[in-house]
Amino acid sequence: MRVLWALVIGSGVLAGCSGDGGSSQGDGGSSGAAGSGGESTGGTGGSSVGGSGAGGSAGHGGAAGTGGSGGSSGAGAGGAAGSAGSAGAAGSAGAGGAPTCALTDSGPVTATADNQVIEGLRITSTSGPAVDIDGYNGVVVRNVEIVHAGGVGIRVANSDDVLLDHVSVEYTGAPVMGANSSSDLLNISCYQSARLTVTGARLTRGSSGIYLQACPESKLSFIEGHDFRGPFPRGQVVQWNASDSGLLEDFSVENPPESWPEDNVNVYKSLNAVVRRGLVDGNNSPSGVGVIFDGDTSTGRVEDVDAIRMGNGCFSNYAGADGNVFLRTRCRQNICTDQGRGVPSSNALMWAGKPGLTALHIEQSKYYDSCNGNVVWPSDAFSVLELSEEDFTLRSPIRVDFCWE
Repeated sequence: MRVLWALVIGSGVLAGCSGDGGSSQGDGGSSGAAGSGGESTGGTGGSSVGGSGAGGSAGHGGAAGTGGSGGSSGAGAGGAAGSAGSAGAAGSAGAGGAPTCALTDSGPVTATADNQVIEGLRITSTSGPAVDIDGYNGVVVRNVEIVHAGGVGIRVANSDDVLLDHVSVEYTGAPVMGANSSSDLLNISCYQSARLTVTGARLTRGSSGIYLQACPESKLSFIEGHDFRGPFPRGQVVQWNASDSGLLEDFSVENPPESWPEDNVNVYKSLNAVVRRGLVDGNNSPSGVGVIFDGDTSTGRVEDVDAIRMGNGCFSNYAGADGNVFLRTRCRQNICTDQGRGVPSSNALMWAGKPGLTALHIEQSKYYDSCNGNVVWPSDAFSVLELSEEDFTLRSPIRVDFCWE
C-alpha cells in the first residue's frame, strides 16, 4: 500500500447505507400512467443573438456590446438593442440579459413518433408524467420548463437515444420541510433505455433528480440539483441502478436543512461509472453519503468532486467492488451531530472502504475541518492512500442559463 499521508481512525462503524438496497428497492423508475395530452411540438422558442457591432460584440437579447472602439451594437430579437460599447471599455450588461425565447403554456405531452422534437413549452402536470416518452427513439426535449405534482416530471421508457437539452424540472408538491409523500415523484426517470443524454438541467425537489434503471451509457452533464426529498431509497441527484457505463460530469447538488436526501450520488449494481467535476453540498441523512459505490458489484471512478456539510460521509466504497478510484476528491466541514434525522451511523467518517478489499485508491485528495478526525477506514482496503489535511476553496455550483429567463 502506498501511503503519502493519512490520518486513520478505525472506528469500525459502517459508512453509508445502500441507497437502493434490499427489499426497499424501488421498482424501475416511476411508471405511472401517461399524462393526458396529445403530441405537441408547439411554442418553439427561437433564441436570437444580436449582430456584431464594429468593434464591440452585440449583446444577447439586448445585453450591451463588449468593449472596443464604439461601433453600433446589434439588436437582440429577444430584447432591446444593446448600446454601443464605448471606445476601449466594455459596455455594461444587464443582469443576465433579457430572455431570448418565449415559452408556450401546455398541459402534459406524450411522444408519438421517433425523432420527435418537443420544445419551447412550459408544461404543468398535476398527475402522471409531464412529458412521457415510451417506445420512441431519438426524441428531443429542448428548452422546456416543467412544474409537476402527483407524478414524474419526464419519463423515458423503452426509448433509446433520447436527448433532454436545457430543461428545468421542479416538483411542486413537496412539503415545507421533510420527505415527499412517495419515492416515485422523480424529476426525471429512465427505464430500459440506452444512451440517454441530459445536458443543462435544473432539477428541484423531486424524490430524486435523475433515476436510471437498466439505462446503459447515459451521459449527464451540467446538472444543477436542489433540495431533493426522497423518501428512502430515493433522495439522490443521480442514481444508476443496473445501468453500466454512466457518465456524470459538471454537476452540483445543494441540499438545504429542509431537504430529505439519502446518498447524493449513488452507483448501484452498475459498472464503469464516471463521476467528475462536481460539488456536493449538504446531506442530513444518518445513512447516506456524498458519492457511493453500492450494491457490491459497482465499479468506477470519482474525480475532482468536492463535498461539504456531509453527515454520514463524503465518499464511500463500503458496498462497492475492489479497485475503485477516488482521484482529487476533497471533503470539508462534515457534521458529527444529529441534523434532525439521527446521528451519523458511520461516526461521521469522511472516506470509507470495505473490510476484505485491498485495491481501492484514494489519490491526491484533501480534507479540512473534520468534526472528529474520523477521516478514513479501514486503511488496509486501500493500496493507494494519498490524503492531506489542507484548506481549499470549494468548486462553484453549476448554474444553468435558460433562454426564457
